[in-house]
Amino acid sequence: MPSAVVVRRARSRSSPGRFDSTRRTRPRLEEDKEAPRIDKDADMASALPDDMLLEVFKRLPPPTGVLRCAAVSRRWRRVASRAGATLPAPPRHFGFFRNYGPSALPPFVPTAGVALDLRFLPVSPTCGVILVDSRGHRLLLRELGAGSATSLKLLVCNPLDKTFARLPPLPSVGHKVSCCTFIPGEGAEFRVVVVLFGVTAPNFYVLIYSSASSAWEAATGALKRLLVPHQGPSVVVGDMVYRLQCDDKYIMAVNTTKMTIAALPLPNTGMLLYAGNNWIAKTDDGRLCFFVIREPLILAKWVLEAPGKWAPQEPVALRPLMTPAAVGDLHGMKLSAKIADQLHGCKLVSFGGFCEGTGTLFFIMADRVVSLDLKTLKMERLWLNDDEYRPLGDVFPFEMVAWPPVIKDFVKAPVISD
Repeated sequence: MPSAVVVRRARSRSSPGRFDSTRRTRPRLEEDKEAPRIDKDADMASALPDDMLLEVFKRLPPPTGVLRCAAVSRRWRRVASRAGATLPAPPRHFGFFRNYGPSALPPFVPTAGVALDLRFLPVSPTCGVILVDSRGHRLLLRELGAGSATSLKLLVCNPLDKTFARLPPLPSVGHKVSCCTFIPGEGAEFRVVVVLFGVTAPNFYVLIYSSASSAWEAATGALKRLLVPHQGPSVVVGDMVYRLQCDDKYIMAVNTTKMTIAALPLPNTGMLLYAGNNWIAKTDDGRLCFFVIREPLILAKWVLEAPGKWAPQEPVALRPLMTPAAVGDLHGMKLSAKIADQLHGCKLVSFGGFCEGTGTLFFIMADRVVSLDLKTLKMERLWLNDDEYRPLGDVFPFEMVAWPPVIKDFVKAPVISD
């Protein structure tokens, strides 16, 4: 006989003749449904008037706080975009990228609380890429690995919205790469300028890639002698690309319209020039300028007023700008731009980069990255390299988005991670 399960129904303990509604044995169907939850915090935030929302935005750390709030809703985006100069200004740069041997992808050093990376690139971790140029929130990278010795493989990417474009490879057999420069255009359009020097024959190629046509355009010509390309910074001024060839004491000028190259002599500095103690940049009004570091830490400057005509500018003494609040422990450190002075206990000072969008010079001082705003002459220590086996090389600054932000900047909000 199968076992039986007896279910006993609880009886109401109400006194006879009285009905207790709190002890019904069969509750109503309506009471089985849970009442909808109301997020009181979200409801209060959406009920705030625009002027109070703006006061909240003013107290958020720029740029991450405001950008994240602007991505919540259309109304918050509108309030942020109309705030104008009342919002606190963020740092002038998100930070900088750098080439680092052990890493397949150039790491990013944040200076504004925003972490960027290049992990979205389809690059093999065994091969990797190196940075060759940066401008206008986009990076130009060269792919390494199989085939890199016989062809030039380039990538253009935007770390903010995590987009990239792989350019058609360029055969480079018998030539050495002298220049790879990125030129931003309207919107998402861009151009890339490449200059190749012949290894055995004195000739050159100027190749220009246009994102509008997705193709390379090439021109070639003869050189008076064989030239050996050297690593150096590049600057874009209108249709001209300038590339510093420090070891050969000239600046290569590439006319991107005529697709020709020319050699621009350096100004008479009256000192020995070597890699690191001289640099090229651009003035606010779009003129090429040349910098050197003299002793005792004097920043000398020349501006190109006409072809071959350099005009000296007022030099800037760097030591008075290096206050403890600005540069920390660098304030009392023995520093010199002369390599030989390292034998006397001095730490080396050299140029590290230049941001065309903000007019900021970057220095490497005793393996620390230091920025100098050429408008305000404000100096700031940004980062210390703690890898003593791999000294710092050039840095690639990544400028801040336009500030204060406008509505169009939030159409495709940048990807911001902690």
